[in-house]
Amino acid sequence: MNPGTIVVIILLVILVGYIIYIFNKITKASNLNYEAFSNVDSVLKKRFDLIPNLEAIVKGYTSHEKTTLEDIAAMRADLSERMTVSDRQKKEDKLSAMIKDVVISVENYPDLKASEQFLSLQKELVKIEEDIEKARRYYNGTTRNFNALIQQFPNNILASILGFKKRAFFDVDLLTREEVKINFPDRRKEERK
Repeated sequence: MNPGTIVVIILLVILVGYIIYIFNKITKASNLNYEAFSNVDSVLKKRFDLIPNLEAIVKGYTSHEKTTLEDIAAMRADLSERMTVSDRQKKEDKLSAMIKDVVISVENYPDLKASEQFLSLQKELVKIEEDIEKARRYYNGTTRNFNALIQQFPNNILASILGFKKRAFFDVDLLTREEVKINFPDRRKEERK
């Protein structure tokens, strides 16, 4: 073999090795991103699992909350894992707003807002909202890393050839983003009077 052929073979081996390395790096980042969204999805499902409890506790107090709860249940059934991140985000924002409306409207019902069941449910909602925020941050971090990886040169060439596209961030409107203040009066003081 002549020296020119050996150099070409070495360069081809280096190029193929580099392509394999970049492909594996992009694939790993992509899989981490899908896993992160799966975590967000599982926490969102936990929130959905609280909806029947919310419905059971609030049921019968007013027709407005009943209608809102029916809308929440319908929206819950409407969600799909096949939705794009931006479509899912829009649905989750609507759901958060509806749940927030129900929680705020409880102010009008002293018996309901003082019930142990409602207080327990409210604590669970706050905990789940915190979990959603953590999962969302992790997902957005993996999205940022994936997007940066596929936009860097020369990775962008391989990513384009392989069909990897920039992914959307997930920013759901959480109940805890704006502090929901619900004042629970001390009923013991009322009883003494």
